[in-house]
Amino acid sequence: MSNLNPNLKKMGNFASIALVIIGTTLAIAELFVHRHGEIALEDLPLFPAIYGFAASVFIVVVGIGLRHFLMRREDYYD
Repeated sequence: MSNLNPNLKKMGNFASIALVIIGTTLAIAELFVHRHGEIALEDLPLFPAIYGFAASVFIVVVGIGLRHFLMRREDYYD
């Protein structure tokens, strides 16, 4: 990554810092703001964050499994 434009690298660092600040602020607000969930599980603190993380990990793991199941040899169409 040494050939990146310095301005682009600065923007990436700024965006990363901004996302961390926004995420931290929302996680802290989650502890003080009461949400009205449909089921009791949704009332647990940080449930949306934990559920979203678990769902994304599940999607990645299933994708890796599907890749091994569906992948063909490199010269399959030759």
